[in-house]
Amino acid sequence: MSTAQTNTATLEVSVWFERDRKHLALSRPDGSLVFELRDEQVDEAIEDGFLTSPRHPRPRDEDWREHLVGYARYCGLLT
Repeated sequence: MSTAQTNTATLEVSVWFERDRKHLALSRPDGSLVFELRDEQVDEAIEDGFLTSPRHPRPRDEDWREHLVGYARYCGLLT
């Protein structure tokens, strides 16, 4: 891995689901946002196949890490 690449282990994952509300976010250690998706954006990204979801009944934030990193790479948001 070159020094120009993002160390994905240091990225912060933020996930919450409440009733019909959804929020997925990936940010850098300095607090800058890589991306965030809310509500219908989450549904659309999953339905359109751009974002996969964990195969657990109640996934923890960390269970989403590889999925959010994969989405960020797909969208060209990580070097």
